[in-house]
Amino acid sequence: MTPRALTVAGSDVSGGAGIAADLKMFEEYGVFGTAAVTCIVTFDPEDSFGHVIEFLEPEVVNRQLDSALAVHDFDVIKSGMLGSVESALVLAERLRDNHLPYVFDPVLVCKGVGTMVDLKDLFVENLVPLATVITPNLEEAATLTGSDELTSVDAMIEAARAIHAMGAANVVVKGGARLAGEDAVDVLFDGSDVTVFRAKKVNDHLVNGAGCSFASAIAAGIATGLSVPDAVGRAKEIVAHGVAGAIENATGVRSLLHPAARCSPHGSITIARD
Repeated sequence: MTPRALTVAGSDVSGGAGIAADLKMFEEYGVFGTAAVTCIVTFDPEDSFGHVIEFLEPEVVNRQLDSALAVHDFDVIKSGMLGSVESALVLAERLRDNHLPYVFDPVLVCKGVGTMVDLKDLFVENLVPLATVITPNLEEAATLTGSDELTSVDAMIEAARAIHAMGAANVVVKGGARLAGEDAVDVLFDGSDVTVFRAKKVNDHLVNGAGCSFASAIAAGIATGLSVPDAVGRAKEIVAHGVAGAIENATGVRSLLHPAARCSPHGSITIARD
């Protein structure tokens, strides 16, 4: 039976992030993907990070989730930008009812919008304990744990341990290209073991949707039967190739190019696990 995945996230009209990135990544893995839209993101053509976010009513999100769960037996649910407290609570209720593997990309920071701190406590209380895998970036991990800025691998590991203590089964802190040094670094903590994933940084530009794609790749890997460590390693490989081949739009913003792993003209990218 074809694996199936549901993404609950925002619609980014640029095509580089949110549900557009998620569905492309699901397709990359041969996973049938569906989407419940939580918000619509547009931007000022003169300022590519001057986002305007229009949130859908929670009842609309609720009806989408009910419809999707009625017609598909999902292997995994992945969430990205939820936007409102009400929509986050709707998702938490569905997750508790259905007991499906859940990959939680806790979007608390949006380029051009800032930190949505009003969601922090709700995430910690309602969604983090339900997560099979949670994938905060450096800013989100610091916000969730109340830490200072994370600037080292040791700090990432400490944050991953703290988030695991909140109830998440597996924590991936995404350092990516934002961490100083030659490597793009991500840290996985599963409650006992720490795995550090490293790849050489392949460019010096910011790529829209890399975090979304990484989380959805992990979800797709889980849907196809990979273990969490293997799903994370595979996701890092695919996203590294996608970043290397990122395409630029008219505003100068770059987006991952899919399919990333099958046709990369950028040579071998080596992923190391510490």
